[in-house]
Amino acid sequence: MSDKNQEFPIDLELEAPLKKVRYPGFDMDIMSMQLVTEARLSEGKAVIQLRPVSAPPEVREELENQIAAMVREATGVEVVEVHSPEPPKPKKEDKGPHPIDGVKWVIPVASGKGGVGKSTVAVNLAMALSSMGLKVGILDLDLYGPSVPMMLGVTGMQPDAVGDKIGPIMAHGLKAMSVGFLIKADTALIWRGPLVMKAVRQLLHDVAWAPLDVLVLDLPPGTGDVQITMAQEVPITGAVVVTTPQDVALTDAIKGVDMFRQVGAPLMGIVENMSYFNCPDCGSRHEIFGHGSVKPLCAKLGVPYLGEIPLDPALRQLADLGQPKTVLESPAGEPYRELAKKVLNQLNSQD
Repeated sequence: MSDKNQEFPIDLELEAPLKKVRYPGFDMDIMSMQLVTEARLSEGKAVIQLRPVSAPPEVREELENQIAAMVREATGVEVVEVHSPEPPKPKKEDKGPHPIDGVKWVIPVASGKGGVGKSTVAVNLAMALSSMGLKVGILDLDLYGPSVPMMLGVTGMQPDAVGDKIGPIMAHGLKAMSVGFLIKADTALIWRGPLVMKAVRQLLHDVAWAPLDVLVLDLPPGTGDVQITMAQEVPITGAVVVTTPQDVALTDAIKGVDMFRQVGAPLMGIVENMSYFNCPDCGSRHEIFGHGSVKPLCAKLGVPYLGEIPLDPALRQLADLGQPKTVLESPAGEPYRELAKKVLNQLNSQD
């Protein structure tokens, strides 16, 4: 075995050919994506064990065929066993998610990594749904880096009590709540798992959200305590995953999709953010992070493609100024209006 793979048994003779296997539709190899947990030669055959990955059967078959071909070519063995298990189905427990009082639909907006514009999409999706006549709230669950107060222009405001619940802040027609309203802006939040889980429960169930048609959840990046607690606490109507066209972001988007599938939550689809940039000076279109890789990814994962949103400096400026209504009324708001239409169509189809 190689010295750098002591955690899992990877025979040195198999490491090189496995590094040549690209996950279908990507430039990254399966070793870099850490999909291989075991690879060994034993009694004239090769045995390859993969991590559970949510993927359609045809993608799984293509991957297994690639692995077998590469291993046979490199080692000369005829028998190659590739074990590619499906993710375990979520366990059914007596204490399952329970609805938020007075909230009809819950839509988490998630990303596998930071820096892909998830909060911008969440805020502007909420604003666009509100402009369509729905009663909308937005909950900032990014406890360590809350940005919703700034993007809504309500930094420094403090919620009042409404009976035995916390009253949300009203901003641009939205009911908003964030841990950013409850702590000072320059205070670092140093919470471990149990405190994080308690905070998520309280923000979901101890806020006076009613009545709402839609509650948009701005999740932190990744797949940690916040996401798991959220999925355990409330029934999710449909999740929106945000990514950029970069391979490194797409890899994390797969993990985001996989997370929702493992907790049994439905997916509305994936948004391709920062898809391109239209230069105002030269009039040319620039695909800074690449382009066009998200739609094929959606097809491979079997989830809807929710469209592309360009990189727009005006959008960044208005977000920093806390003027989402101006965004919605400007040309920069058109992609969000289209996104909201697709989301609303899916919501109505569930009734």
